[in-house]
Amino acid sequence: MSPINSDGGGEPEQRQDGDGGRTRREVLTLAGLVGLPWLAGTGRAQDHSASLGSSILDGDLNLNRNSILNVGTIGMTADRPALQTPGTGDACIEIWDTAADGWSVRATEGTPGSPGAVEFNAPLRGPTADGRTAPSLDVEGTVATGGLSVDSWQVVDVREHGIEPGSDADLGAFIQRHAAREDVAGVVYHLPDGTYTWNTPVTLRSFDTFGVVGEPQAQVRCTNPEMPYFLSLGTGEPGHAGAFVARNLTFDVQKPNVAAAAIIAAVDDSLEIDNCSLVGELDRVVPPYYSIAPALVTEKGRGYVSVTMPDGSFYDPALKEQEHPMGLAIERTHRGYLVVENTDVEGFVNNGIYSAGHNGKVAIRNTSVKNCGAGMLRLGDGDYAYKCHLVNDDAEDRGYSYAALWVTDANHAVADSIEIVAGQATPSELVRVNGDVDHCVLTNVSVESHANQHVCAFTGEDPALGQVVASNWTVRDTGSAASNAHLGRVDRPNVVLRNWDVTMDPAGDGKRHGLVVDAPWVDVVGCSFTHADGGFDLLLDDGADYLRLKDCDFKRGQLYQYDRATTEGVIVSDNRFLDGVALSGTQQNWTARGAEFQ
Repeated sequence: MSPINSDGGGEPEQRQDGDGGRTRREVLTLAGLVGLPWLAGTGRAQDHSASLGSSILDGDLNLNRNSILNVGTIGMTADRPALQTPGTGDACIEIWDTAADGWSVRATEGTPGSPGAVEFNAPLRGPTADGRTAPSLDVEGTVATGGLSVDSWQVVDVREHGIEPGSDADLGAFIQRHAAREDVAGVVYHLPDGTYTWNTPVTLRSFDTFGVVGEPQAQVRCTNPEMPYFLSLGTGEPGHAGAFVARNLTFDVQKPNVAAAAIIAAVDDSLEIDNCSLVGELDRVVPPYYSIAPALVTEKGRGYVSVTMPDGSFYDPALKEQEHPMGLAIERTHRGYLVVENTDVEGFVNNGIYSAGHNGKVAIRNTSVKNCGAGMLRLGDGDYAYKCHLVNDDAEDRGYSYAALWVTDANHAVADSIEIVAGQATPSELVRVNGDVDHCVLTNVSVESHANQHVCAFTGEDPALGQVVASNWTVRDTGSAASNAHLGRVDRPNVVLRNWDVTMDPAGDGKRHGLVVDAPWVDVVGCSFTHADGGFDLLLDDGADYLRLKDCDFKRGQLYQYDRATTEGVIVSDNRFLDGVALSGTQQNWTARGAEFQ
């Protein structure tokens, strides 16, 4: 086996490719895969009589399917916590234990005093070796390294197989043919900078590891109207596909009548879709309707997604919103943990980011969704959204409805630090919590609405439903008052509105009123209401029994109770009614009620 130099030089072993290509590298400089999340794994030691009682590692050191070559027999030295190999090459290893803040393993070939570093950004785990028991060493975390080689991920530079950027050579057809070969178990297709033709869908149902990586950035262009997707990977069930990576890729569908999805991937262990884009409006409905659909089909699966989809889809008023192409979709087959971060999605009529109906967990962070119908950001069970920006300014122009933040089918979901800006009205609510949601927390929500728009709707009739806690909301509503629309509705029990700061300054003629409470066991605590033209801040309907209204400021406007509302068991205390605020309707003014309400 040819030695690999520590600076990445040396001559890797080559052989003739089976499908007529020139050559392919049998080994890979590990630096070419820096940051891939699955480069973490296990080395196994065994007893050896020649090692004077110390443990050794025979053969290659395995890093979760990636074997480091040229190590020969690695023996534990007696005088220091290191591993050394008697090999003749210059490859070398150091493993840094971040928990212990020191070197844990050091393996060298060549000059012992100048090993190259392999740093694991997580503690090393495994039983202690006693010199006679074969220990295991499990490493969890990301690897940063230089000058090493791995042999189980075959790296294919597509140019070495005649696939040149700017040519008509079909990259999709080549990948489909090459990845299906029996001698290809794990492969990364390396795309040097440029634009490639991709007019054949790649369908792989069973593989160990698979990746497509642009260096530093590559564009793949589809001009085939019949192509349904670029990549469709896995089956949706465990045991078929191990790991997948797509990085630094732009999927181009800008040609008319081309509507290919970018990636549909369902894998067991590890998934990364990073710095990828889908450009061009999807101007037809082509099954499978998704644009990017990642899924981890095992509970242990871990993944990361960072994508941009700026052009969205067409709108056909003759079709239901759900009959249009969808943006980023995480649904039925997902069971693992997926992070969606630094993602921008715009212009999809059928949901922007749809995460619901799955049995996994999804964290959506630092993400922007704009002008998407149905649900701009839809959360399901176990999902978490943080620092997301949701904007609508063309809903009326395009004729669709939408909910900016929509929680559905969840035992528990959390959204924190969400900004919502609405410029045009739709029939939907900006924040919607369905009746199939047991418990959710919506905190630090900022809403700026310039439309005659329902800001929120909390629905559900079951008295056994868990709490919806909506805390630290800032609402600025300056929309049209051309109708009697309310700011929002609380139609389910066990809702807590805490620390809301609501200002309504309606434009135009007519009336626009505040929140309607029409469910029992609702807490309105520590809130501030201001209605600039003196309309209703808070309206109590006949379901508003056992309301707790405490420590609130009514600065302008009115607190209103419908005649049909009994407000049985209501507790009112420590509220401040300023600037002539009064309780309207036929009921007694609460400011004059007796001590039993204080």
